[in-house]
Amino acid sequence: MAGLRAIGYSFDYDDYHRFVHGRLPYENLKSDPVLRPLLLSLPLRKVVFTNADKAHAAKVLQKLGLEDCFEGIICFETLNPPTSSRGTETSGEVFDIVDHFAGADAGGVALPRTPVLCKPSPDAMERALSIANIDPHTTVFFDDSVRNIQAGKRVGLHTVLVGTRHRVKGADHALESIHNMREALPELWEEAEKSDGIRYSGKVAMETSVTA
Repeated sequence: MAGLRAIGYSFDYDDYHRFVHGRLPYENLKSDPVLRPLLLSLPLRKVVFTNADKAHAAKVLQKLGLEDCFEGIICFETLNPPTSSRGTETSGEVFDIVDHFAGADAGGVALPRTPVLCKPSPDAMERALSIANIDPHTTVFFDDSVRNIQAGKRVGLHTVLVGTRHRVKGADHALESIHNMREALPELWEEAEKSDGIRYSGKVAMETSVTA
């Protein structure tokens, strides 16, 4: 989506999300009896940061039985509220990508900045941290995307790549399964207990720019 906006295309974000997520087999998702108690046992603030829209994020959390395990969700609408995304137009001209890169050095040329904020954009990362009032230097960021992990590292987050045992540049840890995080990072529980951390318990909230 961000790439299409960057090169001059305009479309309704809600229609896009309905098309992308509307046909997903949500019925195949089952509650996770291992992850739920693991998350609830960690007495630290926990926030979901996703490029998906709030309807998709809420449905997935509900299907997994994790809707009360997080303090809030930073989702697409959080970073791209309707007042700034709907009807927002570019210059009116479709971006000429061939002309943009013509004669460019081998070092690479960046695409124009897009009005859409989403991972792995550093702007999106910093905005999400600001909205959630999170200090990146005292925060662990879990993600299954190498690009997102590397972007998170650039903004100061402690990073954990999920889905592989192989660490990549930018990843402080690599976990084949999120279920292994207590074994891999026991200090999260230990430090929280020492500092008298408070476990969040209650329905998940959708973070918005309005309430930030």
